Formats: sequence, C-alpha cells, structure tokens
Amino acid sequence: MIVLFPLTFLSNAFVPVNTMPEWLQWFVNINPISHLVTAVRDLANTGSMGKDLVISLIGAAVMVAVFAPLTVRAYMRRT
Repeated sequence: MIVLFPLTFLSNAFVPVNTMPEWLQWFVNINPISHLVTAVRDLANTGSMGKDLVISLIGAAVMVAVFAPLTVRAYMRRT
C-alpha cells in the first residue's frame, strides 16, 4: 500500500491528464495505475481490451518481482 497509494493520486483516476501541468504529465503517462484505470474504462465503456491492459499487467508483475523478495526477506529476519 505504501507504493500504490501515491501512484493512485499521481494517475488519471481522478483528473484528466491534459488538465495537469506538463511536468506531471510525463509521469502520469508512464504510471501503471494510469494504464490500469484506462484499461478498466475501456472494458466498461466499449468492452475492448487494448495495450493498456497489457501494460498494467506488466507493471503489476514488475512490482511483484521487486517487492515480493524484499517482503519475504524482511519477514524472515523478524522470525
């Protein structure tokens, strides 16, 4: 949650990207949460799956690949 909470607020979930400052738009466009929100909107509105779904799944896999070993290592140190 520590990682996902700021990423949610720095995405297009609440505000359209074109209304954000330019210095923030570049991060919102590469944010995996933005791609997830766009993929869910596309699925709900048109029923189609596009590249945003693939990008969000790759982003989720990268986050798991990075943080799962760190979490297991921290857990093993405590026990």
